[in-house]
Amino acid sequence: MSTLTQRSRFIYFYYGQLDGVSNYSSFSRSLKRPGRVSIVTDTFLPDVNGVAMTLSQLCQELRHRGHQLEVVYPKAETRAAIPGIAVREVPGVSLPGYPEVRLGLPQPGKFLRAWRERRPDVVYVATETFLGSSALWAARKLGIRVVSGYHTHFPQYFSHYHLPVLEDWAWRYLRRWHSRTARTLVPAPDVQLDLESHGFDNISVLGRGVDGNLFHPGKRDYWLRQQWGAGPETPVALCVGRVAPEKNLSLAARCVREARKRFPDLQLVMVGDGPSREELASKEASAIHWAGMQRGEMLAAHYASADIFLFPSLTETYGNVLAEAMASGLVTLSFDYAASHELVSHRYDGYQVPFGDAEAFVRAFHELLAERSSWEQIRHRARLRAESQSWTAVTDVFESILFEGCNQSILSPSIQPNNEHQHRSPRPV
Repeated sequence: MSTLTQRSRFIYFYYGQLDGVSNYSSFSRSLKRPGRVSIVTDTFLPDVNGVAMTLSQLCQELRHRGHQLEVVYPKAETRAAIPGIAVREVPGVSLPGYPEVRLGLPQPGKFLRAWRERRPDVVYVATETFLGSSALWAARKLGIRVVSGYHTHFPQYFSHYHLPVLEDWAWRYLRRWHSRTARTLVPAPDVQLDLESHGFDNISVLGRGVDGNLFHPGKRDYWLRQQWGAGPETPVALCVGRVAPEKNLSLAARCVREARKRFPDLQLVMVGDGPSREELASKEASAIHWAGMQRGEMLAAHYASADIFLFPSLTETYGNVLAEAMASGLVTLSFDYAASHELVSHRYDGYQVPFGDAEAFVRAFHELLAERSSWEQIRHRARLRAESQSWTAVTDVFESILFEGCNQSILSPSIQPNNEHQHRSPRPV
């Protein structure tokens, strides 16, 4: 069986269509009353990052199914507004070097009082910080089910910030923290394997979707390309995300700098901001067009107006931006792990190199540029692949895990969530 066929079968199973997991789609119909869900996180809309985007999509899907949702997160300059979802802001502080990142302050007493007055059926904690720990403590004290999310590979960050001695401490802290929850959700099978190798248990994979209506090749904007100095035939490479050491953006800049010897009109656009922008801009003064933070339709236009998406990060738990780039019809280049491992078949719907091999990444970029005649087919296949990533299917799994083992007033005894997905083989052979 070909690798492509194996991956297709795996993804089909992954979203609950094989081996008896098909009852996810009917799970919400088995609920006798709407579930009450409290989501605790240090980041939410209007923040621009994968965690905030994922939570907003899951919240909207759960709301459409009739569930009652509360989101607790640190106070932001702009208040999140999703109709039908209660938002409770708490005090927080900005992270040094990352003014856009806020950490909620401990709130154990407030959680106890609020949940005694209006008890949720389940608490989902997305971040393992002071705020998340307060919620975990209060929920356990009240006997409320807690499901946790592992959204960020914090242990890997320490090597990028020259603090490798803290990596072992981070693994111990996170292992103990997640062991106190009923289940830990990770976005990809390779993250599951990594956590299990470090002693984590009760792990399930909750994949990610992509909004194919927002991220679409039809959003291509030739006026925007002109702002980048690009004509209709000029190749434009794009990076999207936080400009920080752990994103490995210097590798993308190197790719473009070396490729310009052969392709002098090549352009590089970076969407995002962060603590490494000034350093990277000083080293690559003439090589990068800085687009800053973009959201919504403008972000979609930036994706669709490029040709190539470079994703050199080595610290992702998933990498939503890769799926967004594929949905936008870009030719992508990434390391073979996380979202790339799940979505990309090399030279079929994108380009892929072994994890951590920087030299292979540079060579693949040169090959990609030289094989422009194949771009149209790759773009089309990438779009088709991204269209298969449904947030509805992801939420089917999320809903099932949240209400797993709920009492009879919520969950009909005639239909129980199938747990086979928890024990599936994490990667196709």
